[in-house]
Amino acid sequence: MDFHEVIFSKAFARVHGKDYNRFSYELRESRDYRYKIFYEIVLDENTKWEDVRDRIFPLWIRFLKNKSINPEEATGVVVSLFYRDHFYLLEGKAFIKAFCEMEGLNSSSFHFRVLKWLS
Repeated sequence: MDFHEVIFSKAFARVHGKDYNRFSYELRESRDYRYKIFYEIVLDENTKWEDVRDRIFPLWIRFLKNKSINPEEATGVVVSLFYRDHFYLLEGKAFIKAFCEMEGLNSSSFHFRVLKWLS
């Protein structure tokens, strides 16, 4: 299973990279804005699933905890994934769902993984 397909399928927007600043500004300024934080991740051609699983995701979980955001919900967070010449925007919960799908985790298993990363 290609992790790019799994993650990108959960995105609520796919936009050309040159439009990121304008697009994210408009999203932040929109009347129904519900996102407090944008978290940016660059995936280059050499990024493997193991990099996401073992480095990127644990750092993101710790970031959420440091911002006093429940790392198992990620409410109010948008993950901006830059890949090639586009970026993909995912709600935090969708990023978690993609992770769990790739790892075959249920919510209980994910909870214990989060505890391990935070210890």
